[in-house]
Amino acid sequence: MKRHKKYKDSTFKYAFEEIFIDKLIERMDQNQEIFEKILENESFGGLVKELMMKKIYVKLNEDTK
Repeated sequence: MKRHKKYKDSTFKYAFEEIFIDKLIERMDQNQEIFEKILENESFGGLVKELMMKKIYVKLNEDTK
């Protein structure tokens, strides 16, 4: 069962990454400074993306229970 959950996590990650970039670009005009920092600073951008992905993944799984 744990292996199946890990597969679902990795599948979600690929879908999330594409949507994350799309949404980031859509909202670029709202805060140019943070947009540039997320894209240019790899460690900061990765942290933001990872935290958002985990939060959304947990929320979606709560909604399906």
